[in-house]
Amino acid sequence: MSGTVTSLGEFEQCLETVVPHPKRKDEILFQGQYCLVEIRPPLPVKQRRFTYKDQLEELSNYTGSEFMEYFSTKAHLMYSYPFRLGICIPSGCTQNDLAQVFDLVSNKLNINVTTTPCKIKEEKKSFMGIQIFSICFICFLGFLVLLGTWMEIRSSSENIRSESLLHRIILSFSIISNFKQLISTKTSESNLSSLHGIRFLSLIWVVLCHSYLFPGFFKPYYRSLFRAAEVAMEPVAQMIVNGTEAMSTFLFLEGLLASYSILKQIKPENKDFRFRHFLLHRLWRIAPVYYVFLLGASLVPLMTSGPIFDATIARLIYPCFQYSWRNVIFINNFFHMDDMCMLHTWYVSVVVQLYILALIFIFLLIRSKKIGIILNILIIFASIAYTGVATYFYDLQPTMTVVHIDEEDSSLFFKYSFANTISRAGPYFVGILIGYILVKKPDIKIPKEMLVMGWFLAVLSSGLIVLITGVWYGVDKPTALQSVIYSAFYKVAFTAGVAWVTFCCTTGHAGFINTVLSWKAWVPLSKLVFVTYLIQPIIQLNYIASFRTIQEFTHLQFIVQGFGFLVISTFLGFLCNMLIESPCLCIENNFFNPESKTEETNEAKNLGFENDDIKMKMKGKTEMMLTLENGLDHKKLFKTDNENTKVHEDT
Repeated sequence: MSGTVTSLGEFEQCLETVVPHPKRKDEILFQGQYCLVEIRPPLPVKQRRFTYKDQLEELSNYTGSEFMEYFSTKAHLMYSYPFRLGICIPSGCTQNDLAQVFDLVSNKLNINVTTTPCKIKEEKKSFMGIQIFSICFICFLGFLVLLGTWMEIRSSSENIRSESLLHRIILSFSIISNFKQLISTKTSESNLSSLHGIRFLSLIWVVLCHSYLFPGFFKPYYRSLFRAAEVAMEPVAQMIVNGTEAMSTFLFLEGLLASYSILKQIKPENKDFRFRHFLLHRLWRIAPVYYVFLLGASLVPLMTSGPIFDATIARLIYPCFQYSWRNVIFINNFFHMDDMCMLHTWYVSVVVQLYILALIFIFLLIRSKKIGIILNILIIFASIAYTGVATYFYDLQPTMTVVHIDEEDSSLFFKYSFANTISRAGPYFVGILIGYILVKKPDIKIPKEMLVMGWFLAVLSSGLIVLITGVWYGVDKPTALQSVIYSAFYKVAFTAGVAWVTFCCTTGHAGFINTVLSWKAWVPLSKLVFVTYLIQPIIQLNYIASFRTIQEFTHLQFIVQGFGFLVISTFLGFLCNMLIESPCLCIENNFFNPESKTEETNEAKNLGFENDDIKMKMKGKTEMMLTLENGLDHKKLFKTDNENTKVHEDT
């Protein structure tokens, strides 16, 4: 009655069952074979997409026993969530044998029965070619880390110095220098230090959000299917489940740092706007760690097993073996969910696409302030208009919820709204405008009355976006008008609140809030945000995929698990940073500043927003390099001849 629709049985016991041959003791007669059976009651042909609050029209006037009347109100859930039953059969039985047996049963009981591929215990795992290559490549990176560390220790103890490029590239993998860089909290741009706190706190929100949403997507593997909607109605759940809004925060920071860094360094009279230079450096900052992550994804099927492993991991990882090339060229967000390698990597593609577009608009801002601002505002409104029109045209859900249960519903929403570049452009270009204002008016004074009104509107705007969706988990689902209005404005409306907080912190109008967000401890953690974001969904879905029995759907369980996932993912992010991310930053410095000394390079790397931040170092009358880390996952390098400032972006 509470919605438990799955009984997984004893997976391990089934696979461990072995019956020896009665005559040949060294041979096995048969062993256990685990199969998951899906059972659906007779349902009308599906005519439309259903939400949790809907009901089959054919059963709307059904009368009978109290149980059957109640079941008739939930029957539409069976389209998405059939009954699942784990059974154990002899290994000699084939899939076809099992299908024939269930055909007889289904005909007599008037039910629909299907089986998923069965599993038997494997003596040893078989490796695909890409998996072998991934293991070898990761081991090679580990070898370079050991070699670089040994060379740095030897160079320091024996006072050996080599100016060869190869020597310095190998030293770039030294865990000693890279760890010092990672834990450094020095920043010269103190007015931007609040971005560290905003970024890492947003990551915490995303991880906790996923700890609720992933169980929401895999509700059949939890004890009470109907409990999901009840939990989602509570304010605590609303504040966590709507953590998808943090992606708008990340995009806002990307746009802000992009415009801030370029506008800070390039003057209007400077004709040399090196579009290709900026883009190549940006791609260098994101591509190596991202590509290594894609390689590592091929190893996920080797990590665990379970009765629902294929059902949970298949959608996330298996498309990578066929479609990862789309990730490589940053276009994977244009395709259907079922054809995407790791859904959460939509963010990486969107950021690269928006960065390319942003370079054009920032160039226009430099050439003509008026035209640049007008075009930036127009693209924000175009983003709002597109999202509203797409929501109406495709009848999309307003935002990510656990009451929209139809797979087609989720797929259309993901493709045309959630992961769509145009729909996500609004927050990014709000960031570009804020970055422009911070460059042009760094010491702006805000009247007290306007300050109070701004904080009130910021809290109201962001707070309503996060909490108002709770009404849709109650009695009524959103109307078409509500869906259009909310979906069109929620990204930009939430971002407006974050933009105000950022603006006030940067200009000295945030007081205690700025003190908290600028806490030095956020600096090292914010450097790991990109890799942690990439890793954490893999950890969470591996956990669900390893279920041997159904779980409880409770706040305590999800919050405790969420922080556990955060700690594990951050630690793995640290390892990834040491293996590839920090070494690539050092290699970049060696290629673009080869005459400088290694210690000088390491020092410069410690002076700011590394890996997602801004770094600045004053250097006498030397040539200047600007590297601004724009957001969650990548960075760029700029060079100017106008100032004696060195800014390094690390991401």
